[in-house]
Amino acid sequence: MGSGNVVHNLYRTNWAIEEAGEDWAREFDEYIKESILNHKYEKVINYSRAGASAELAVPAMDHFAPLLYVLGASKKEERARVFNDSCVLSSLSMTSYLFD
Repeated sequence: MGSGNVVHNLYRTNWAIEEAGEDWAREFDEYIKESILNHKYEKVINYSRAGASAELAVPAMDHFAPLLYVLGASKKEERARVFNDSCVLSSLSMTSYLFD
């Protein structure tokens, strides 16, 4: 298990929207989620190929990079599960993964 934010763009944070994400934030979060759950880690590593949503979701690597370490530490036979699936403040994804 690791922590970080798959989507983390403080420049686009909307403090009035507590429990929702912008379309681009949800789109990128879903792209990463599908990639992880289907063991397509190369898509996570090459996340920038996801287009405009990736550019907005990951303006800097500091919050996304921990996910790459978690994927590297996971074993092929481990199953990934989502245990927190939410977007907050319009531009922060709190989606978390557990490998077992």
